[in-house]
This record gives sequence, structure tokens and C-alpha cells, in this order.
Amino acid sequence: MNLAKTIVIKPTMNCNLRCGYCYEFLRNGTTYCKDSMTSEQLIKIAERTARLFPNSKILWMFHGGEPLLKNPAFFETFTSCIRNLNNTFPVEYKIALQTNATLLTEEYIKILEKNADLLSERIISISIDGPKEINDMTRHCITGEPSFEKIIKSIEMVKNSSLAFSTISVIGSHNVKKANEIFAFIKEIGSNLCKFVPCYNSDKKGDSEKYGIRPLEFAHFMCEIFDLWMHNLPYQSEENRIVIEPIASIICNVSGSVVTWCEYREEKCSNFTCVYPNGEMWLCDNFMHESMKNTAYVKNIFEVSNSELKEILLTPEKICDFESFYKKLMKGCYDCDVFSFCKGGCIPTRHEMAKKSSALFDEYCEAKRLLINHIKRGVDFALP
Repeated sequence: MNLAKTIVIKPTMNCNLRCGYCYEFLRNGTTYCKDSMTSEQLIKIAERTARLFPNSKILWMFHGGEPLLKNPAFFETFTSCIRNLNNTFPVEYKIALQTNATLLTEEYIKILEKNADLLSERIISISIDGPKEINDMTRHCITGEPSFEKIIKSIEMVKNSSLAFSTISVIGSHNVKKANEIFAFIKEIGSNLCKFVPCYNSDKKGDSEKYGIRPLEFAHFMCEIFDLWMHNLPYQSEENRIVIEPIASIICNVSGSVVTWCEYREEKCSNFTCVYPNGEMWLCDNFMHESMKNTAYVKNIFEVSNSELKEILLTPEKICDFESFYKKLMKGCYDCDVFSFCKGGCIPTRHEMAKKSSALFDEYCEAKRLLINHIKRGVDFALP
């Protein structure tokens, strides 16, 4: 039976950082899921999946919390399992790693290098919000010390290895007015793939808090980044070219190319299954656990039968109330003039905005329209 998807593995929800805007701690609380997944539990999940879906193509993405709080042996054991499954079954399994990089060591690097053929695009995805004065405003170690120097040291380790790295930066009130500085920094450290994610933290009335910004603020930031990227294009070679999200996804939709980022695809949360340390499966970790369990929770992987797991991984949206929730939230989107490029955006994000403030919800759509039209004009101008 065929299966192609990303399974997000959260082996621990603990983290050695305490970023001021952290969505996991703000959204789900510091007490959510104190469990820690063992390598034996994870191996059983992978082996079970291979037996149920012998022709599957799965990306096992490590996320957190901070996954590198698990020791190197945890990752070495799992990569050995994945290699064995690839050799035993007609499956194509890869791994991916999203990390704050402060715990990355030469031992981790050696394990990942040894298994570079299993690491998606040979890339380690590293969180960093910009140069030191920007990053260290929010990204602190649990001890209170800044994280920038630790992250840069890890980036240098990756650059001196056979691996590559990408970056993901949270855009909030601490850096939304710093597009020039952030773009120059991304170029300087040599990130060929970078993703910018907005911090939409807000109170019950929809007013920004805890480094939160408005949708239009993020749109204006991304318009600036797009202009800087366009002006830099003539100077980019194959070695130093920069791919930026969400710009790349929007351009792909404009040009009719394949888009992988769910926010800009009409097929949404069913492309992912997020597995927490205690075995809970959710469509995505963006959903509020306290208020959206009926919408996005799809049972516990340690408790379901094989037939149930088959159904969950193939059609997770049918296990919960997501389909009816999605149709209701998307009502009116299909007649929008930018829907073919926007695809409705992030579903849980839009839902939270709609609950808090109709003005915030409307601004989310206005911001998408502004950014998409700005990028479309730039693309049309650049193309002969």
C-alpha cells in the first residue's frame, strides 16, 4: 500500500532554550507532555509503518522541544533502523532535523555525516533570528545566557563537514523592522535556504503580545526581503544562491510549479502526522491542544490497532472533525482573486485569529493579498 507523507517526531518537549515568543510553551503550556520517547518506541513506530505500508515514502522529521536533548546514541540507533528498513522493505525513508543547534557537537555531526544519504538534502535546519543583537533579544538559554555564539559555532561545524544547513527565523517585534540586517546576515553566514515564520502571538482580543506582530507587518517585511532578494539575483551563483520561504512557494504557485509547504497548498494538514513523546498523534503542532482536540487529534499511536493506524496515516482528516472544520473556515476563499496563490494560508492560525478578532482575521487575508501581488509584479517585471 502506498503512503507518502512527513511524520514529525517530537521525542521530547523539553528545551534548553526559553525563547521569549516560544509557541510551544505559550500555546500548549510548560506542563504539556512531560514524557520522553525512547529509541525502542520510535523504532517500533518505524518498523510498524514499514510493514503496514511496504511501498511508503516517508520523511521522519525530528522536531521538539529540542530533539538534540536526546543523546547521540538515540539518533544513531534510529538511523540504523531506517537504513535496515530501506534495505528490507521497498520503502524510501529519509530523516530531517530541526534544531536550535546550541547542543550540536562533533559527535552528532559524525553520526549525521555517516548517514548523510538518509538526511534529506544533507541539510540540518537551524533556528536563528538574525545577527547577535537581534537573535539574543529573544533566544536565551534556560540559564539566561545568550544563544548566538553557540549557534554560530554549530553552523561553522556544519560548514566544515560534508553536510549543509538551512535557517528558520521567527519574525516578531524584535526584528520585523530589520529586513536589511537580516538579509545581509543570511547572506553572510551562507544559508542557501531560509524560511521566515511570523510570530502572531496575541491576547484574547487579538492585540499583539510577547513579541507578536500583525499580519500586515509581516507582509511588509517579506516585501522588503523580496526586493532585496531580487536586487541580489544578478550576483547569485549556483554556490551562493538563496531560496527564501514563503517567497519560493508563492513564486511556484504563480508559475504553476509544485509547492511543498502546506500553507501554500490546497491540501493542508493531512500531509503531516505529528507524533508527541507520549504517542499522541495530531495533524499539526500548530493546533491549540486545549481547544482543538476534536479538530486535529487523531488518537495515540501506542494504543491503536494496525487497521486503525492504516486509516489514520492514509486519511487522518477523517478520524477527527478536520474536514467539516476546514470547509467552514475556507468558505469564501475559493472566490478570492488570490486563492490560487494563497491556498487559504495556515488553517490553525486563521482559526485562532477568527476566534479573537474579525479585524485580525481580515488583516491576515489583506496581508496575503499585499505580499502575493507584490511578488507577482516583481516576477512579471523580471520575466521577458
